[in-house]
Amino acid sequence: MTRDEEEFVEEMGQFLGASGMTPMGGRMWGWLLICDPPEQTADDLATALKASRGAISGTARMLETAGMIKRTTRRGDRREYFSVPPGTFDALITNSGRTFRRFIKVTEQGLRILADRPPEASERLREVHDAYAFFEREVPALVERFKDAQIRGGPSTPGEPAPSDRIPA
Repeated sequence: MTRDEEEFVEEMGQFLGASGMTPMGGRMWGWLLICDPPEQTADDLATALKASRGAISGTARMLETAGMIKRTTRRGDRREYFSVPPGTFDALITNSGRTFRRFIKVTEQGLRILADRPPEASERLREVHDAYAFFEREVPALVERFKDAQIRGGPSTPGEPAPSDRIPA
C-alpha cells in the first residue's frame, strides 16, 4: 500500500467511524474500493491494513451484512475473497430506504403518543419525521438521476461537470 493509499484508507476509517461504523469497517471498505486486485483474501486484508485475522473476520461480517462488500470463493481454493462488487451503491441506497421507513414508523408512534398535547409539544419530532418522509420519497428519484448520468457519462445536473471531470486524476 502506498503512502497516499494509506492516507485514503485512514481517512475513510475516520469518516465512517464518525458516521456510526467502526473505523476498521471504514478502513477495510476504503481499501477494497481502491485495491488491486479488487478481490482480497482475509490474509491480504490483514497484511494491508495491519490488522488481526479476527478483526478482519468480524469486520467482513459487518460490511457484508450492510451490503457493502461481497464474499466469494473459488473452486479448488478454500480461501474466501472479499470485494466491493458493482451495484454496491444500489444496495446501500436500498438499505437506507429501509432505514428511512423504519424510522418513519418509530416517529409516527411518537407522534401518536403526543397527539393529545399542544402542537408545539411535537414540533421537534414532527420535523424529524417529515425530513425522513421527504428523504424516503426523494432519494429514489435522485438515484435514478445518478444512474442516468452514469450511463450517459455526463453530469446529473445541467451545467454541472461530468463525474469524471470533477476530481483530478
